[in-house]
Amino acid sequence: MEKHLEITYLLDIYGGLLTEKQQKILNYYYNEDYSLAEIAEQENVSRQAAFDLLKRAENILLDYDGKLNLFEKYMSNQSLLDEIKKLSAENAEVMPLIDRLSDNL
Repeated sequence: MEKHLEITYLLDIYGGLLTEKQQKILNYYYNEDYSLAEIAEQENVSRQAAFDLLKRAENILLDYDGKLNLFEKYMSNQSLLDEIKKLSAENAEVMPLIDRLSDNL
């Protein structure tokens, strides 16, 4: 999976464990598509400091996931849910339950 998409998912999963500044930097870069120069200007730091903050926060997310492995479990559950949806597409009684389960993942 592309690193950009993976970090976006990891931010959703583990973002609450980061400092506010780390969350903000990752959000600027990955969700709002800011450049490092724009982040540096927004945060009143050098471009190098913005880069260092970004890389440090990315490494923290990757470390959390290396230990907890929630991203792989999430992706596996999503894959199973997609298969269940395909198999149950014609069963009107099951689909609302599947949709509820999907909302909980």
